[in-house]
Amino acid sequence: MRSTKQHPASAGMSARLHLRARDPIATRCPPRLLAACLGALLLAACGGGGGGEIAGAETPVAAAPIVADPVSVAPAAAAAPAAPAAASSLLKGVSRVIVAGDSLADVGTFGFKFTVQDAGNPAGFPVLPELVAAAYGLAAACSYYMDNGAGGIVPRGDPTCTNFAVGGARIVLGDGPKSIVGQLREAAAAIGSFAPGDLVLVDGGGNDASDLAAAYLGAVTSRTGLLAFLAFLGREVSVRDLLSTVRGDDSLARSAFLYMEDAADELAEAIASHALERGATRVAVLNIPDVTLTPKFTAAFEKLVQEEGPEEAAKIRAAVQQAVAAFNARLQSRLGPDPRVLLVDVRAAVDEQIARAAEFGLSDAVRAACPVTGLSSRGLPEWNLQTCTSAVLDAALPGAGAGWWATWAFSDGFHPTPAGHRLLAATVNQSLAAANWP
Repeated sequence: MRSTKQHPASAGMSARLHLRARDPIATRCPPRLLAACLGALLLAACGGGGGGEIAGAETPVAAAPIVADPVSVAPAAAAAPAAPAAASSLLKGVSRVIVAGDSLADVGTFGFKFTVQDAGNPAGFPVLPELVAAAYGLAAACSYYMDNGAGGIVPRGDPTCTNFAVGGARIVLGDGPKSIVGQLREAAAAIGSFAPGDLVLVDGGGNDASDLAAAYLGAVTSRTGLLAFLAFLGREVSVRDLLSTVRGDDSLARSAFLYMEDAADELAEAIASHALERGATRVAVLNIPDVTLTPKFTAAFEKLVQEEGPEEAAKIRAAVQQAVAAFNARLQSRLGPDPRVLLVDVRAAVDEQIARAAEFGLSDAVRAACPVTGLSSRGLPEWNLQTCTSAVLDAALPGAGAGWWATWAFSDGFHPTPAGHRLLAATVNQSLAAANWP
């Protein structure tokens, strides 16, 4: 935990991101005792006793849902999702794509991709960085890291591999290759200095937002969940900053915003230190979408409605959405002014794609195409992408015809289908073409 970091934005947090509704989580700890609850729990966590898993937190292999950029792909007249932008409209002079991120950008660290598996091709369906590279006539970069078969992730040993992304990577709580900060550091060490033709593509924060949302949801179910949530926050946000938010019933929500702002700060600092200061002149950074729109969290909020009622569930969803907004706003303020950085507004694009799915060639932007393979301890659905193949899906709905799933947005509860990746690649390339880079 970084206990000395200052947050100038914290004083104005209430006005900027204030929740009008009473925060249901804060009611688990009476307002008059909230400062004591925060202080005791966070001081214990800072002393090393706050480790352990967070109840309901994201599993290490989770990542971001279908995304797209602020220069959204125009709604398609045809049924198929958009393809990558035409070569004539692309950014000029790209000779290499270097990637850091999570499962959205992982091209095979664990021997599979985090989408539907292609039963007819061991290479799998192309995902975001491969589609972006292909638009520039470049071969897809191989994964820099690999699973060593013993629970570890190690460098592959191939100096031509420039995709450092690893499924399950985080900004805040990740370690080694599962830290996006660590990936950027390793990329800088492996590459040395970036060249003018290098395009650096960074995605991250989706797992951090998922962790936060899961911990937040767990906090409303029991006092144990509340204490775990406070300890979770205390790993990243200083005690001083958290205690400064204890004014009113929305204090825990504001603390969650601070957590996501810290994550944005860490990512911005890593990009500056390990890319911009090493000569990178074209860095595309994806912000994070509304994780509450994914099938995983849709199921969680439906259960929450049953347990807490629709009004409380709506308040919690709003708090999570505003925490995502806090991350994106902080990332914009830290990186937006730099002409070498392009921020891709994933949040706006995915909202539009889900709201107007049919116009983007999507027949379903709500449910997961892959079959449910089990239930969590809270009775929520779970999926297994490794066994979710195109052949399995083709046979899953008799009478629907092969390929029915090809126009769905989500593969499992949190990851895009191949169609989702194509939409993302198209919108990223459109944004790159409009970036006003030399």
